[in-house]
Amino acid sequence: MRIAFVIPSLGAGGAERVASLLANDWSANGHDVAFVTFDKPGTEPFFALDPRVALRELAAPADMGGIAARLGPNVARVSRLRSALRELRPDVVVAFMTEANVIALLASQGLGVPVVISERNQPDRPGLGKVRKLARRLTYPRASAMVVQTAAIASWAKARFHVPVHVIPNPVRLDGSKSRRKPGDAQLLVALGRLTHQKGFDVLIRSFAALADKHQDWRLTIYGEGPDRAQLERLRAEGTCEDRISLPGLVKNSAEAFRQASLFVLPSRFEGYPNALLEALAFGLPVVATGCPGGTVEILADGAYGKLVPPDDVAAMTAALDAMLSAPELREAYASKARRAVADLDIAAVARRWLDLFVGLKG
Repeated sequence: MRIAFVIPSLGAGGAERVASLLANDWSANGHDVAFVTFDKPGTEPFFALDPRVALRELAAPADMGGIAARLGPNVARVSRLRSALRELRPDVVVAFMTEANVIALLASQGLGVPVVISERNQPDRPGLGKVRKLARRLTYPRASAMVVQTAAIASWAKARFHVPVHVIPNPVRLDGSKSRRKPGDAQLLVALGRLTHQKGFDVLIRSFAALADKHQDWRLTIYGEGPDRAQLERLRAEGTCEDRISLPGLVKNSAEAFRQASLFVLPSRFEGYPNALLEALAFGLPVVATGCPGGTVEILADGAYGKLVPPDDVAAMTAALDAMLSAPELREAYASKARRAVADLDIAAVARRWLDLFVGLKG
């Protein structure tokens, strides 16, 4: 099967991580996969791609100005993507994220190829402007199918767009990886994600600072990059434990971060279907997470596989962390069942579900 995968870029985000995992699996199983991005030619993908996966960069990056400023780049995107699809002649087009979904649906009109779109974050998230919402409402009904990660988002989509909606969760690699911590190692609390307001790392830093004197053998490392770095660094400097809070930036190999961790924290204000949480569970880590809008509560089975706290609540996060840091037996209890939460999400099984969807569209 020939699959054209349209995504704005192949940077360090969660959607890009999922796209790379799927494309690599499909390619390894004999399918002809091509990524089409809006990046400038020569842009290096953040995640490793199978050498058999083709990469077509359209040189049409986003313009961050107003509506008029964005019109030109988006017209170019539609035109260049349409030309690329005519050359690639795919059996199916897959698009990830709102802007790629809209562009792919416009570019594929009249080409006779099914288009599967996918929202990869909370669809009614803050910050999604009126223009994007209108574009979504006008174009999404043209899709052959829409993929979302939770039943709640599926209900939301069916009520608005009247297209076939399929629930397919994010994949994770279940390769038996485990923590490399040894007795006597420093205790490390790890978080991972883009440094933005959505991820709630300001709450995490405040909570850790409140506990630092009580738990002096613990350190906090937040991996990631983003526009809130300066704010988070200022917040770190305000406390008395600056030397025990680290913001090292992006990590190419997240497995190394998880192997060194003693506890994983997801302090988000809202989420899609968080990959970092899935990976932490696959590594058998105990987890503290917010019960924010998105897939987190579902993944953790309403608290069975990890400790849940309300989002944007410093006091609740502080109390949850204190309980976990104080009790090795509690951390071990959660760690012992962590992998059960993701037992059905191995990449091979999830990639197969996507392929079954594509075959159904052809039929």
